Amino acid sequence: MAQMETDGVDDLIALFDSLADEVGESALRSAANAGATVIKAEVIARAPRDKGILADNIYQKHIPEISTETSQTYHVSWRKKVRDGKSPYYGAWVEYGHWYVPPKPDGITWKRHRVATKVLYVPAHPFLRPAYEAKKGAALAAMQAKLKENVKAILEKYR
Repeated sequence: MAQMETDGVDDLIALFDSLADEVGESALRSAANAGATVIKAEVIARAPRDKGILADNIYQKHIPEISTETSQTYHVSWRKKVRDGKSPYYGAWVEYGHWYVPPKPDGITWKRHRVATKVLYVPAHPFLRPAYEAKKGAALAAMQAKLKENVKAILEKYR
């Protein structure tokens, strides 16, 4: 029977353990950022452009409160508060649809106004959810490529 001896297995195991520590949070965070950037670009492309306010206020943000060493979280959404005097507060209305009641003219009671006016349902024009569905594969590929690049850079140090 043939026997084989190997040297350096313990060193190799120690290298892999240290590699996991070195890749860690920063490499994972940059990979998650790459995926969020792909989703954000698609959301901007799909956002309605009546006034351009909503599309200009799409953002991506790292959420450290719910991120861990093994999981990094980014939100892609629209700003809800006023910025530069313009507020895209209506983003949820566009995404999910809403009821519209015309403004009440002066000199008429609310009761008469409700009876006289037709309440309209404005259909949804979703842009956030379809953008995610359309680009989740591309976002995953971007995250994998970025993580591969990060690991490769770390491995270069050991050569």
